[in-house]
Amino acid sequence: MFRSVDEAHKFYLRYAYEVGFPLKKYRGAKSHKWLNCLMEGKCVERTVDNPKVRKTSSKRTGCKAGMKLKFIYDNTGENVVSVRIDILRLEHNHAFITDKAENDRFFCNKSHDPAYREFIGAMQDSRVPQHCIMDLVTKMHGGPEFVPVTSQDVKNM
Repeated sequence: MFRSVDEAHKFYLRYAYEVGFPLKKYRGAKSHKWLNCLMEGKCVERTVDNPKVRKTSSKRTGCKAGMKLKFIYDNTGENVVSVRIDILRLEHNHAFITDKAENDRFFCNKSHDPAYREFIGAMQDSRVPQHCIMDLVTKMHGGPEFVPVTSQDVKNM
């Protein structure tokens, strides 16, 4: 039992990080929420009528692993008092990520210090070019393999 969905999410996120798979944000209804492996779902088949738009490929494999959380409401039926695991599927149909650096790059595993975000935001507000920000961040962390953000992360901050 968990006190909230956030507490359950943190628990499952830690498990996903240790095992080596990325996690999706929730989907669900008033009575439940799902936390799923990012590899859930299938990519759309491409045809002449439905051409590929981007050059990147999909990582989705149709993985069914996930955790369904059921909400326990108070007597009024309005406030969630606790959350319990209703269904837990641990079987994945893909290889796990064993490289910690690669695992840290998944969006679900990133948590940036507010001061770090503010620092990068100040450089962006000062119109420092993207590649210069990345060069500085790389030097600050002692090399590209230790940088906790990608160039795309910096654009999104």
